[in-house]
Amino acid sequence: MGNLLYIDACGGVAGDMLAGALLDLGWPLEELEELVAAMGLEGVSVSAVALEHNGIAAQRLEVNFPEEQPHRHLSHVLEHLAGLPAEIREAAERVFKRLAEAEGRVHGISPEEVHFHEVGAVDAMVDVAAFCGGLAWLGWPRLVGSPLPLGRGFVDCAHGRLPLPAPAVLNLLEGVPSTAWEGDKETVTPTGAALVSTISESFGGLPAMRLEQVGIGGGSRVSPVAPNIVRLLLGEDAEAGASQRVVEITCHLDDMTPEELAIAMERLLEYGALDAAAAPLIMKKGRLGHQLIVLAEPHMADELARVVLEQTSSLGVRLTPLERRVLPRVIIELDTPWGSVRVKKALVEGQARLHPEAEDVARICAYSGLAPQEVRQELIRLAREQEAAEDA
Repeated sequence: MGNLLYIDACGGVAGDMLAGALLDLGWPLEELEELVAAMGLEGVSVSAVALEHNGIAAQRLEVNFPEEQPHRHLSHVLEHLAGLPAEIREAAERVFKRLAEAEGRVHGISPEEVHFHEVGAVDAMVDVAAFCGGLAWLGWPRLVGSPLPLGRGFVDCAHGRLPLPAPAVLNLLEGVPSTAWEGDKETVTPTGAALVSTISESFGGLPAMRLEQVGIGGGSRVSPVAPNIVRLLLGEDAEAGASQRVVEITCHLDDMTPEELAIAMERLLEYGALDAAAAPLIMKKGRLGHQLIVLAEPHMADELARVVLEQTSSLGVRLTPLERRVLPRVIIELDTPWGSVRVKKALVEGQARLHPEAEDVARICAYSGLAPQEVRQELIRLAREQEAAEDA
């Protein structure tokens, strides 16, 4: 699948619309049903609703649940999210924590005191889990969002009549580019704003990409201004060496054993770090230590900094924004005499560079007795043969 996902919020953005667009991309509804069950949401069911806006077919996620639903605090929401797979749970927790912070600023209270009304309803929890789960299914592509269209007017909610954009939405979209919407309807919901602002790496115009697929999600209202849809454009970065913004998290350690440090690095990778490495270091007073270097996507930097402080003995970390250039890459599933093997394929000036996954090489070496170099050479040969057969 592609490594770049562009969120084209041409007609607004909401949680059910984003989830519907992922379903339209092919994400199996059965996987979402499993996430709902994992959250322990009794009596809740989900379905994909086909609809049409101005002749454009789209899908919307519909969540059905008992009418009696309690108002929830952040702690209650996090208890439900705790049942999700780790990578999905971490992303969903970040979204809801930002929602709580945004609502808390509106009402002048702490995030923990916020009563989740509209944004904390069970459908919002499902929408957030759905978007994060769908991104995991896609392999966590890099997200770029379009400027968000903001309508004016008023909306009725549990607190009474509020101006649009909703106050929490404005808090969530600080620093995010926006455009004026001609109508007087809500175009960006708090859930939609929290999702795109928390998980997107950047915002702007359509990046250079090789488009592979488009998923279209639709809202429940009809607008005379423009179709109430959001489009997810999935593809590959078009340029070799495409620039990406990342954050480097570093700290110095002189009181952890190599075994403990290796465990911490594995944990960081599990939490979503792009890379984790350690280098020997001579510290003050001649003490031997290590420099821990963690590479993170910008939206993951705060969370991974927290994990560094929790999983190591460091008392502080340094966060440095960087720019990196990476080659476009895809994962090839290769059929071999040793079973299915993953081979990473990168393009360098039109030439393919093939690199079998280290875990698969190690697995083959373990039961075949072959040397790693022999296994890699044979896998590369098989990959080139498979490519030639596909091109023929």
